[in-house]
Amino acid sequence: MRKLVAAAALTFLSTLIANHPAANAQKHGWLGTWTTANFDMPSADLKTLQQTTHLGTQLVTLRQVVHLSQGGRMVRVRFSNEFGTAPLTISAAHVAFLSVGSKILPATDKALLFTGQASVTIPAGAFAASDAVAERVPIFSDLVISIAIPAQPIPAVTFHNLALQTAFFAAGDQTAALELSSAEVRPPGLGQPDLARPIQAPAANRNIVETPRKADVVIAASSPPLLAQSGSWFFLKGVEVEAGRKSSAVVCLGDSITDGTGSTTETNRRYPDVLEGLAAQLPKTMYVAMLNTGISGNRLLADGTGPTATQRLDRDVLSQPGARTVILLEGINDIGGTRGVASSQDIIAALTSIATRVHSKGMRIYGATLTPFQGSGYYTDAGEQTRQQVNVFLRSSQVFDGVIDFDKTIQDPTHPGQLLPKYDRGDHLHPSDLGYAAMAAAISLKELRPPHR
Repeated sequence: MRKLVAAAALTFLSTLIANHPAANAQKHGWLGTWTTANFDMPSADLKTLQQTTHLGTQLVTLRQVVHLSQGGRMVRVRFSNEFGTAPLTISAAHVAFLSVGSKILPATDKALLFTGQASVTIPAGAFAASDAVAERVPIFSDLVISIAIPAQPIPAVTFHNLALQTAFFAAGDQTAALELSSAEVRPPGLGQPDLARPIQAPAANRNIVETPRKADVVIAASSPPLLAQSGSWFFLKGVEVEAGRKSSAVVCLGDSITDGTGSTTETNRRYPDVLEGLAAQLPKTMYVAMLNTGISGNRLLADGTGPTATQRLDRDVLSQPGARTVILLEGINDIGGTRGVASSQDIIAALTSIATRVHSKGMRIYGATLTPFQGSGYYTDAGEQTRQQVNVFLRSSQVFDGVIDFDKTIQDPTHPGQLLPKYDRGDHLHPSDLGYAAMAAAISLKELRPPHR
């Protein structure tokens, strides 16, 4: 009898373990479905942030929205204190799906735990992953991440300056609040979303996010006191879902053109976002996630905005869960930022070094040609000559697994050193929404298929 009881208990325990979210995720591991590349907030900006939000001096809630590129049956969030100089404590964290503005769909709200605890302290220079949440995450869903940050010394803040998405700061622990501001608060120029019209999958007539129930979209009678809004992301590193057998990720490494500078806010029109929509339409690429690690102002050779692409390669690219392919578009800031002083040989050496390191991890890498910049504030004839030399290398080199010719895609054929006017957001450097869409369409989807292991 004791043997029967023991066997039954063992079977019950095995069932519990097998059905635990974290255990299930071990079958195929985790897949990055969203990420960002962080750096240290400048001291002047940090001072303004702390004055307006009271971050560090009182308990505040920070609510942020991220757009996921793949779905899954479980989800977890990775938080970052990678540029912090002191431990960072998060006293509570929640995830939910977005309704509109800062409003969540309350039926989807779930608390995050960290090894079973509601709070976590992240050492300086480190990361922390939440426990797995058993939540079916639809592809292309907008995930709302709310964290409560108690009063504590915060001498440095890890952030990404160009979210193209609004973050909300409110007083107290409001991680489970329906909303932190009225749905009327939105970036200028964007109309109120049509909540009666469900978001559609690119390849089918099924809903990605179901139409919110009437109760979910009622404006709350009162909202917690909103302290401030921001266009940056703070203390976030990534969102991961349970990987499937066919899952993989493409990491887009670059500067402002990868980051999406000039694209319309709150609409996810960066070229990696558009590329994900195209990939989702084909059976062989529909399980490929897009991870954007662009930083506006980033360089290859010297620190610009954030560490160089070479310095951050391990942290932002090679360590991404499920990553099998890299698209590299970097170098224009080295040319323009130095007024043509940076040599083509130095840029080519840096691009080659990155390709070599990516290949050493068994991953593919595609080099992208540098796009036109004539007419921009930092254009020089010497810089244009350097750009052409780098592009000749990219088109002919055997260092990369292939080339993506963004230059020819969005240039003006009659003036090859310039962007085609309809692809120019107006500064003669960054593409418009149409330009980013053209860049995505120029990428052969067969190159995104997961390589054979």
